Amino acid sequence: MVEVPEYLLERSRQRRAELTGAAPEGGDAPAAEAEAPSAAPSPAAAAPVPAAPAPIPEAAPPPPPEPDPPYVEAAHRRKRMPYWAASVMVFLPVWAIFYVGMLEPPDSTELVLADNGAAVYSTCASCHGADGSGTATGRQLNDGELLLTFGPAPGFDGLAHHLSWVYLGTAGTKRLGLDIYGNPDRPDGPREVDSFASGMSGFANLSLEDLVSVVYYERVVHGGIDAATAALEEEMLLALVADAPPFETGSPDEISALLTESALGHGIDLAAGE
Repeated sequence: MVEVPEYLLERSRQRRAELTGAAPEGGDAPAAEAEAPSAAPSPAAAAPVPAAPAPIPEAAPPPPPEPDPPYVEAAHRRKRMPYWAASVMVFLPVWAIFYVGMLEPPDSTELVLADNGAAVYSTCASCHGADGSGTATGRQLNDGELLLTFGPAPGFDGLAHHLSWVYLGTAGTKRLGLDIYGNPDRPDGPREVDSFASGMSGFANLSLEDLVSVVYYERVVHGGIDAATAALEEEMLLALVADAPPFETGSPDEISALLTESALGHGIDLAAGE
């Protein structure tokens, strides 16, 4: 028997296997047939497409702010204090202390009547003249004229009558029913209330200190009273200012009584002036 070569047998088995679809004896199926091709993935098995995110709704705009009340708007419009002024305000209390201290009225013993009277007389100079020589609207005060009317004649209180005339003026003196003012025994005749073309203005609006100061100034500067009389009258007037009694009528008799009362109350020797 002729021996068939092995490679021919192998070839025959492979051929038979190809025709029958069976695996060749003693061997494995061809790699192409042994491994089935992988099936294509089905559409269902495909990865899901992510859904589009839902749109986020826009937030509603905030409501408009309520308008400020009128007083707040006014405060916003008001001008602010400048920064430099703050430093000034710090020193205001100190300045106020000095200011109040300077405004404190002087003690009656330190009051200089002639100095204060000069300042008050500046309102009288327009009628009586700066030097007391008089004008068309005011009588002469210098060259002895004032002392003839309001001088320290014996038995006559010229100081009280002078104060009353300046205080009341023409109209006020007439309201008291008086027809003359000053010394009734004036050498060339008493002064009648309406004897001058222009009436005397009353100065009841003056403070007591200003009233006595201007009268004292006129008596010393324009009247020229002697030093002893000037010193006594200043003491009496300072005592009156210290007591500050109210004038009810401002008549010469009332003021004379008040001067005497204040002088005696302050220990002033009135006999020294006689």
